Amino acid sequence: MLVLLSGEIDILTAPDISDRLDRITYTGDADLLIDLRAVEFMDGSGVRLLVRARSRTVRRGGRLRLICTGATLLRLLNHPQLNLKFDILGDLPVPVPPEAPA
Repeated sequence: MLVLLSGEIDILTAPDISDRLDRITYTGDADLLIDLRAVEFMDGSGVRLLVRARSRTVRRGGRLRLICTGATLLRLLNHPQLNLKFDILGDLPVPVPPEAPA
């Protein structure tokens, strides 16, 4: 599932985003792709909601990946002291065609 986020993710906006991500990550085997390319600002509340979404997704057998190209946001997500280790892509992944029946 692709989730597009934009604008500012901060202490005011994070609760609504977190609630929506909680609903998405409630089911098992979610393959969640969060597009952050239109995010202009993110504080610790935004990082916390991404960590929570990844934890919920992985615990249910799924995976979470981020699409991010902004230098400031990439510095935050890759900060060595935070040790977040998100799977970060630079663009939408190429779809894998379904396998033909044998």
